[in-house]
Amino acid sequence: MALTTGPQATSPVPASLLAGKVVVISGVGPDLGRAIALRSAQAGADLVLAARTAARLENVAKEVTALGRRAAPVPTDITDEDSAGRLAEAALAAFGHVDTLVNNAFTIPPLAALADTSLDAIRAAFETNVLAALRLTRLFTPALASSGG
Repeated sequence: MALTTGPQATSPVPASLLAGKVVVISGVGPDLGRAIALRSAQAGADLVLAARTAARLENVAKEVTALGRRAAPVPTDITDEDSAGRLAEAALAAFGHVDTLVNNAFTIPPLAALADTSLDAIRAAFETNVLAALRLTRLFTPALASSGG
């Protein structure tokens, strides 16, 4: 059976594509992260949802469970080493393994001329968009390797 997330969906998702898999998604907000989560759940995955805003995580988790899948919402600041580590620990505690990591969290970098942009603003964007993704990948590499993910 093919499923879609709504009128914006353009192609069906095979319900068994991710059956039995655990997918960790960072940056679960109201748009892209939510869409990735719902499409993954429709394809049979159980999810670990990460974002800074607990209320958004809870809302998406409810949508995932309404699709018949399990969701573990974990409030996380991926720019913080300890918080990111707690995400990895929570994922393994909830499901015992991780098959896929989706580094979706991002921030829009300064949209100004370089001469008018502070280095602090550039550092903050780089921290979220590059270093945080590398941090999560490094933290989840053992679990991903164990599952063949």
